[in-house]
Amino acid sequence: MKALAIFIPVLLFTITGALGQNATFVATLDQTTIAAGQQFQISFALSAPDIDGVENFRPPDFKQFVVLGGPFQSTSVQYIDGRGSATVTYSYGLYARQPGKYTVGAATIDIKGTTLRTQPLQIEVVQGKPQSQQKAPDDAEDLANNLLIRATADRLQIKQSEQVTVTYKLYTRVQVEGYDIARAPVYQGFWSEEIEQPKQPTLTTEVYEGKQYRVATIRRTALFPTQTGKLTVSPLEVRCAVQLPSRRRSNDPFDSFFNDPFFSRRQTVEREFRSNPLTITVNPLPGTVPAGFSGAVGRFSFTASVDKKEAKAGDPITLRLSVSGSGNVKLLTLPKPVLPADFEAYEPKISDEITREAGVIRGRKTVEYLVIPRNAGRRVIEPMSFTYFDLDKNTYSTIRSPRFEFTIAPGKEITAAATVASKSDIRLLGKDIRFLKLALGPLRRTGSSLFDSTLFAVVLILPPLAFVGALLYRKHQERLSANLLQLRFQKASKEVSRRLKRARRLLAQGNTESYNAEISNTIMMYLEDKLHISKAYLTVDAAIALLEQRGVPTDATQSLRSCMDRAEFARFAPAADTREARAELLDTVAHAIAETERSLARRR
Repeated sequence: MKALAIFIPVLLFTITGALGQNATFVATLDQTTIAAGQQFQISFALSAPDIDGVENFRPPDFKQFVVLGGPFQSTSVQYIDGRGSATVTYSYGLYARQPGKYTVGAATIDIKGTTLRTQPLQIEVVQGKPQSQQKAPDDAEDLANNLLIRATADRLQIKQSEQVTVTYKLYTRVQVEGYDIARAPVYQGFWSEEIEQPKQPTLTTEVYEGKQYRVATIRRTALFPTQTGKLTVSPLEVRCAVQLPSRRRSNDPFDSFFNDPFFSRRQTVEREFRSNPLTITVNPLPGTVPAGFSGAVGRFSFTASVDKKEAKAGDPITLRLSVSGSGNVKLLTLPKPVLPADFEAYEPKISDEITREAGVIRGRKTVEYLVIPRNAGRRVIEPMSFTYFDLDKNTYSTIRSPRFEFTIAPGKEITAAATVASKSDIRLLGKDIRFLKLALGPLRRTGSSLFDSTLFAVVLILPPLAFVGALLYRKHQERLSANLLQLRFQKASKEVSRRLKRARRLLAQGNTESYNAEISNTIMMYLEDKLHISKAYLTVDAAIALLEQRGVPTDATQSLRSCMDRAEFARFAPAADTREARAELLDTVAHAIAETERSLARRR
């Protein structure tokens, strides 16, 4: 028992230490060079498998800066390959009054009894106009400066048929809700092989051209050039759904603060972005090309085998040729065997297996020949040669297969003197020629005619009936599609009821962040369906104006606006949000939507 009492604290200390070692605490700046008076953001992110034991966050001393707001706390959870991880982030809005080079000190935090510390950061403040005096850029300029697609290659100068890997990354400083590929690149002069990416890309942090971005790898492609010279990879076009703050024009000096992304109402817009083109120089392979070289470049092995070396005439023999390794496996051409004259060969069976581990294309290509010896005796298949360019040795290499010797025993013979019992029988004759029947023979009627049967009549009328049915079904689908907007309008209130029930469950579970997000999404979904406005162009101000035009009372519209503002504010300032206030917000939303629904029903 005494030993057990000592062992348990040691075990708990070991587990706690392991959890602390698996956690990371990193400080990041959204910009490393700014103008005096320009606002910037600093974030402290703790990532760990479990953040239940996080406490005592202690920020650095910001005495050299003016603190506009913070700390703003946010939490995110993600699952990759079945393993979960969570991140809690503390953010501040700051600016510096005077130019100079400043050091942001280290922040500390405790998790599971372990104290973690960030690295100090350097920021340079240069002379310039404060952000409030600069012209406010429009949405297009904002996105161009804060979101880009960047294409890079692991090398820009390669040999013909050598692999080059092109990586496409999304760099963003705004919130991206989703993306899809609008147009894939054109790989003129290359054979391409896509490298599979996880459905949920992992976000990292990179500094590019003096700005700090959140970065996601969205596509990777292995290319093998099939010709020499300067080859161009065309841009990748990506369509992104981005959340932007709604801009409000006001002379109020506090608007520059409340227009900050932490507080402003947001709208979703869709834009297309193009990556930069890439130019890759492809050099010809050095040296004299040997005979038998078919373009294989990489690191390969070549094998040849047969399933038997002793057989009877007429028995099949399998000859298998295989090349494996890393390189342009799918483009490989295997050598053709030279078979004895009395070996009959069928069309070969070709198969390949491709893997993409660590971004390197590897695999195996196999060719199987089925050959049949026709005569007895000793036969030989001479060695075959596979030639490729070895990238490790920078020279051509040739691999030779072994020499295969066969002993063929006599098989079953059918002599030319073989006879047939009668001309009505069809038997195999000595020369592999079947007996040809010279007379048609007597004919007799058996059974009734197909044309006289009921089955024939049914089969005859089925195609027209099927055609008419398909036409009616298509007309029905077209009517449904035409009424899709009306259907969404009619079902909007039912969808609101379903979403509010889900919000009530989240409230009961204490999931505050998801609860507030569900309230915001419910209101926006209701307005989108009722007003027939696309999400990309839907704003609260525009929706409220349309509702008032349609006779909805001002009390109901202002209540909807107030609920949206409260939900958005609570998402970014949870400390001011109480359980009683959240419950009251849910009832207010339900009442405001019900009043809006009654007003719209009276107008119809």
